[in-house]
Amino acid sequence: MPFELIWEPRGVCRRYFGAVTVAERQRSFDLICGDPRFDALRYTITDYREVVDYEISEEATAEIAALHVGPLLTNPNIVMAAVVTDKRIIAAIRHFMSLDFTPQPYEIFADEAAARAWIAQMHATVPTRPRNT
Repeated sequence: MPFELIWEPRGVCRRYFGAVTVAERQRSFDLICGDPRFDALRYTITDYREVVDYEISEEATAEIAALHVGPLLTNPNIVMAAVVTDKRIIAAIRHFMSLDFTPQPYEIFADEAAARAWIAQMHATVPTRPRNT
């Protein structure tokens, strides 16, 4: 499994490494959304810096983006950060963002410290939204 999930008190950090397939990205998403801690999440950080090969297709990106709609309606308080420097992965994330399936803030950073600073700022300035149940 080319990813690990590190659960934190208010968030989860997903670290991808090695060769990452679309199926493995889907698996990590399912594990996060299916976890009982999902409803308490306030942020996710996905770290792509140790990826050596990343399976990308526009169709898969659109499918994964669409799969975010339901979970992010049930927990609208999640902000998402990606830590990545690979131009191909950045382009795939920008494509995900451009699909505009979710209104949650999502940003790209070159390092984890910048991602965590942004998350702290977002939670200091964005009020908690009621869940859509």
